[in-house]
Amino acid sequence: MIECPKDRSVNMTYIEAPLETVWQAVATPRGSDCYLTNQVETTGDADHVKAGDLLTLYYGDITNRAYVMEVEPLKKFVLADAYESMAPDGTVDPFRVRTTYTFEAEGPFTKLVLEVMGFADNTHGQWFRECLEMGWRRSLANLKSVLELGMDLRTELFSYPRLGITNCTVNAEQGVRTGVREGQGNYLLDVFPGGPADEAGLQAGDVIVAIDNIQVPDYRAYVKTVSRYYGSSMPLEITYMRDGKECRTCVNASIEDQFTGLIDGDADVQELEKARRQQIANERSASGLIWKTNKEGATTYDRDR
Repeated sequence: MIECPKDRSVNMTYIEAPLETVWQAVATPRGSDCYLTNQVETTGDADHVKAGDLLTLYYGDITNRAYVMEVEPLKKFVLADAYESMAPDGTVDPFRVRTTYTFEAEGPFTKLVLEVMGFADNTHGQWFRECLEMGWRRSLANLKSVLELGMDLRTELFSYPRLGITNCTVNAEQGVRTGVREGQGNYLLDVFPGGPADEAGLQAGDVIVAIDNIQVPDYRAYVKTVSRYYGSSMPLEITYMRDGKECRTCVNASIEDQFTGLIDGDADVQELEKARRQQIANERSASGLIWKTNKEGATTYDRDR
């Protein structure tokens, strides 16, 4: 991870593909579907984006309504993003940031740098920054796979087990409250009722410090550790702190069973759109049939991404 101020995150990758190919995949609405989105709506040309276009991008459980601020073909692409993430109770949390992509040809490679700026200086902003940084890390890995190998692995990259929590790295304020030092665990902001963590007895305010005796001092370590259990039905032993005491429990983690965005309309329209997007996601996955089989009967908990 590239170190930077807390109001932003930076990801960088080198892709063995022509600059023009990477630009088309990243900076056009039609190209985005090859590695990231299930659907993009635009007020402009789906093949040639320009400043002033309005984009609505659907992927995962998120809708991103983006205004194209700047387009410098083959060099720079800037968006004013307004993400909308649906909470368990159906409410919508808005997050506004500025996303800048820069492109540079280096021999047979294209260097792609993605900087997201404007995260709030509070716990909610920290949670969003940590989630988005890891989300983009995986999405750029998928872009590299698509352009270099012809394989769309977004399902595999995002289908690590879910505990049904919203969590972030323990910050200074939470450290005082919990007695766990800053940067030494994952603070539980939410535990979804009826979810795996809830059924295992975890509560909001607990701090997860280890999974199967593997230390998880920050959000990135947490995601990397639970990702090791991809395709496994084994319960996870969670070590956590509550009221200054170390506790342990076992969680039967769940695999998210839908790729849905925030959808307007009545319940029937929402269900039809969810089913359509799920079909698209499965068809694009390199192992759609396996994914479909593995997730039968699973419960969806998709905010701890």
